[in-house]
Amino acid sequence: MKKIIFSVAVLFSALTVSAQHETRPPQGQVSITPHGKVYGEKVDVKTAHPIGDLESYLGRRTSVTTTISGKVADVDRNGDFFTIRDNKGRPVTVHFKNAGYKLPQNIRGKMVLIDGVISKQFVANNHQHYAGSNSGMEKTHQQNNNSGTYQIAARGVQVLN
Repeated sequence: MKKIIFSVAVLFSALTVSAQHETRPPQGQVSITPHGKVYGEKVDVKTAHPIGDLESYLGRRTSVTTTISGKVADVDRNGDFFTIRDNKGRPVTVHFKNAGYKLPQNIRGKMVLIDGVISKQFVANNHQHYAGSNSGMEKTHQQNNNSGTYQIAARGVQVLN
């Protein structure tokens, strides 16, 4: 009787081990364990993308809400904002959407997850001018879409260990 019970227990444990399978994140997503200090709102680690090339990621959109991962290049002296770099080496400024969060200097060089709105920073070109109209002075300008600078208004930042 003991042999039968032992055999059934071994059979069940063998079935549970064989039923487990490895799950990998979809292509383009990062598999990151959710450990680390969180500033602001909780970050959704399941949908984190590496920073990559923001120009191709945004395309024709001026902004997009997402979660990205990157390495902290520099932290403001007061801890109000920090910068990360995209894969072309361009700095991307990250500040909090809601003020009141201060980041420590020791996060420089660490990987972070940032949940927020990535937007292009537009710079008016030299052809900016005022044109008169029937309703008064109306400001017209062209914006340089190739400025190559971006900023992130973060809802939450998670510093990974």
